[in-house]
Amino acid sequence: MVPTALIEAACRPYRAAGRFAWHFASAKLRHDPFFAHVLAHGLIGDGARILDLGSGQGLLAAWLVGAHAWHRDDASQKWPPHWPAPPLPHSLHGIELTQRDVERARIALKAHAARIRFVCDDIRVAPFPEADVVVACDVLHYVDADAQASILRRVRASLAPDGVLLLRVSDAAAGWHAKLDRAVDFGVQIARSGRANGLTCRSEAQWLALLDELRFHTTIRPMGSGAHDANRLLIARPAG
Repeated sequence: MVPTALIEAACRPYRAAGRFAWHFASAKLRHDPFFAHVLAHGLIGDGARILDLGSGQGLLAAWLVGAHAWHRDDASQKWPPHWPAPPLPHSLHGIELTQRDVERARIALKAHAARIRFVCDDIRVAPFPEADVVVACDVLHYVDADAQASILRRVRASLAPDGVLLLRVSDAAAGWHAKLDRAVDFGVQIARSGRANGLTCRSEAQWLALLDELRFHTTIRPMGSGAHDANRLLIARPAG
């Protein structure tokens, strides 16, 4: 169970970015299991250099910063006992195509601009800095198959030898659950950017085959239940 106070701490900076930004952050952090899973399983190490692909309005950064501050200041007795202490990243570099989301992220996280940076660019062509953790949550299906492979190849090159890629995807072979995921993604595109493009989806087996071809060793964790049962978190590490 994610503490309500933790969600509120992570969302609070978005009040400065407008009503939509705050409501979107509140709903996403409350209902998307990805964010809690990252903390509960210690998937991002303390002092990590993070590359966030498709960073949106900076929710991952706000989540990590908010969690660290809340744990440090208020939550020593309230932090879930089975969760490790939250990490404090060394840096986070977010790349996002939608200018309005970049502006919301910069406003919300301006107090941390020295180590958290957001750029408006296309992940198909944007330069990737060296990173210990690369996060690509619900973003690669917005580009075509060739671009997916190219992006992952560049991720592999940018990762530290002991780094990790956290890739959240929808399993295209998951029946009606996958169709629902695609419908939700179309709605999110329209709400955030006013546009909706076609999606390029792969099955779980196809994602694993691509990552294997690019010399990743990958483990899989389910990322939802019920209507979101198609979601998968692929934890991929360079395989030598």
